[in-house]
Amino acid sequence: MHEISIAGAIIDAVLDAAGKNNARKVNQVYLEIGELTALNPDQLKFIFETITAGTVAEGAMFDIRVIKLSITCKKCSYNGPIELSEKMHFFVPVIKCPQCDGSDVKIMAGRECCVKKINIS
Repeated sequence: MHEISIAGAIIDAVLDAAGKNNARKVNQVYLEIGELTALNPDQLKFIFETITAGTVAEGAMFDIRVIKLSITCKKCSYNGPIELSEKMHFFVPVIKCPQCDGSDVKIMAGRECCVKKINIS
């Protein structure tokens, strides 16, 4: 469950930004989480609620946008989204082009894990 360490790092960044801006309260946090990170948004929200208790981020709303996997194929020049056929709990997925079935691809989106915006007061 790597969500705990990632959630901790996200909250550290949020609290650091809030402190640098003299925030009294963190109202909302906007996150982008790539599909390839295998992070579970519901688990992240639960962890955020737990680890923000007693901080300026306690009670903040967490808006998590999941970024779908998108590739560019070096063989046929396909550029676009792909669907993962299996869940990624215990394996590394083989990413193939949906057009030519080639595996020489460049991942364009789906690995993100970033705080996009913080609403403070």
